[in-house]
Amino acid sequence: MDAELIINLWALYDASTGTVYALAGRAYNIAGTDRAKLDFLKMAARTDFVTTKRYRVPDRFAIVFPDGEEQRGVTYLNAVFDPNAQLFEEIFKNLEADLPPLPHFSGEEVSYVPQRVPADPLCVTTVLYEDDAGNIRPIVTDEDRAWVAQQDARFHGY
Repeated sequence: MDAELIINLWALYDASTGTVYALAGRAYNIAGTDRAKLDFLKMAARTDFVTTKRYRVPDRFAIVFPDGEEQRGVTYLNAVFDPNAQLFEEIFKNLEADLPPLPHFSGEEVSYVPQRVPADPLCVTTVLYEDDAGNIRPIVTDEDRAWVAQQDARFHGY
């Protein structure tokens, strides 16, 4: 099986404000079945966010709060999983720009071919839940999602 570029995406969610304020992504070149690649991405999603460059949410995203104040560069959590929002478009562009060119040996000359992120890459998107103390937990499993529900209940008092 040929290797392909696959992508991990992260959205940093501030539980105290209920907003996503930063994004991150990392590309990997992995061979194997789609199942094996997804398993790899889920495993790496738990740890690789620590060493991945973070980016602000693009300014085209904004929230208007009940008091009328508008804050740009943040969004609600629902935008993370809405493909129409195109929240991660800049991340894909940044990842592609950071990919090193690959050598192409043809004849006596070596040329370099730019790598491209595929049009529809295999991706895993992970929410990074940040509590009011700044602790970050990747939400990957059902156990993680249950933990978030407990945190929200404690934070919001339900």
